[in-house]
Amino acid sequence: MSGTLQVIVGIAVLGWILYNQLRVRQFSPRRLRLAGILGVVGLVEIASTAGAHPVSVVGWTLLTTGLVVGAALGLLRAATVKLWVRDGVVYTQGHAMTAALWIVGIGVHIGLDVLARVIAPSADAVNASSVLLFIAVSLGVQGLMTMRRVQSLPGAPVMAGVRS
Repeated sequence: MSGTLQVIVGIAVLGWILYNQLRVRQFSPRRLRLAGILGVVGLVEIASTAGAHPVSVVGWTLLTTGLVVGAALGLLRAATVKLWVRDGVVYTQGHAMTAALWIVGIGVHIGLDVLARVIAPSADAVNASSVLLFIAVSLGVQGLMTMRRVQSLPGAPVMAGVRS
């Protein structure tokens, strides 16, 4: 994927995620599938880009830093999601802080891309291609932590295939 197309896809995916996180939705562990799919696509993008452009240690460090920040923001966002049980069904809804933390995360990712361009030009292409993996890691951590919170809700149904 070209850099411009990666940005367009990343913005579209983020917009869809924000829309879904701010509306009332029934909770299901299946939500984690999206994080898995985005993660696989993101890894393929990074691998193909890294194969075409050698990446320095500084570049890989910046990429890893971005993923760690994404995971940390996923933890924080999970705490902002409202959870409740109605008629034996768990519902979720994010709020303004949930959206703000997504925006902060994307801002950090863009900042790391700019930093990579300046201090590790060999890493520029790889960092730019990592937006889907960043979203996947952040969304996956948020989903896993939300699932842990759901398991402790009074009246929440037992989720098949999920261990507490």
